[in-house]
Amino acid sequence: MVGLLALAHERACEAELGALLQATLDDGVLPDLKALIERFRPKGMALPVVIVTLPSLAVYDQIAATLGEAA
Repeated sequence: MVGLLALAHERACEAELGALLQATLDDGVLPDLKALIERFRPKGMALPVVIVTLPSLAVYDQIAATLGEAA
């Protein structure tokens, strides 16, 4: 049940999933979570490119000198 709720929330497919679950239960079959996850899996979505630029460690020395040591 928790997996189904998570799937509905994460994939924003509450109405479609609900209808499918109702039809499955009406047929006397229990839902297959793995099959449902695959069915509602985003297809063809490219992952975003994330570039992280770390500051030099000298910046932290400057901050410490400006603000003093932590209390």
